[in-house]
Amino acid sequence: MKRIRQTFAFAGGILLAAMLFAILPSPAKAQDLGGLLEQLGVKELARDYLRPGVDAVGYSINSGYSHTARVDSVFHIWVGAKLISTYIPEADRVFTARLPALLVSQGYPSEFQTATVVGGEGTTVVSDQPSNPPIQFPGGTGLSAFVMAMPQLSFGPLLGTDIILRGLPPSRFDDKVGKFSFYGGGLKHEMTHYLDVPFDLAVVAGYQVFEIGDVVDGSSAAGMLQASTAFGGLTVFGGVGYESYDIDVSYTYVPEDPALPSELITLNFARRNLRFAVGGALSLFSLIDLTAEYSFGIQDNLSVGFGLTL
Repeated sequence: MKRIRQTFAFAGGILLAAMLFAILPSPAKAQDLGGLLEQLGVKELARDYLRPGVDAVGYSINSGYSHTARVDSVFHIWVGAKLISTYIPEADRVFTARLPALLVSQGYPSEFQTATVVGGEGTTVVSDQPSNPPIQFPGGTGLSAFVMAMPQLSFGPLLGTDIILRGLPPSRFDDKVGKFSFYGGGLKHEMTHYLDVPFDLAVVAGYQVFEIGDVVDGSSAAGMLQASTAFGGLTVFGGVGYESYDIDVSYTYVPEDPALPSELITLNFARRNLRFAVGGALSLFSLIDLTAEYSFGIQDNLSVGFGLTL
């Protein structure tokens, strides 16, 4: 449980983006929110701060759809779960923050490095004008990987196609984060019977939606051309695919001045990229399946699974 709490705690770090509105010096706070966003570019700072964490969620959610290109010709059901660990590169622990002209004119540096949501301690920047206060940027969670469990069910065939269902009901792992949930599905259509090739070939496609507390909601889509071949109870597979996700991070900014209204701030993150995957599946007694898959993309990840074929 401690491991799971730590894993999902990085989502709580998303709330730290709201701190970016509180760290500005007094002259900037005197403006209304619209002017603040327009002149100071706070959204850009928050976006760069959050990007590595959002990428880890989006890349994880698109993993582990299929561990073989074969679609059995008789009715079958596979039920199990995939455990997915997405590794966060060292370079993603910091970003270069570029302050807007208004702050630079007040003696603050134009750019500097500070922590992202998955980094360490935030940087404190100091103005060369003694009357201006230091600005403390938020730190990160220090996570090296984002780990999630992916319950999954697939069955078929339907016209040479397996139907894939996956999801997690709203589950609370940490009170600071709120409930995490996702659901979605996909299709795997075997192409081998159209082609004369010495291996199995399939097209896999899926779509999902997900939420983390009241802060994050998004959707993802993925498609992959997958090939596999079996050696007794061992199947090896590989594939290349294209994926996308769109994620909104929303929080409410409450100004210190009670005369100013609160405002909902929403940051949108979108990513389109290629994915390459290799892996294997071991079938024991034609019933138990142990799977492993390694994917290469914007952030590499490992997916291991356990399931039953019925």
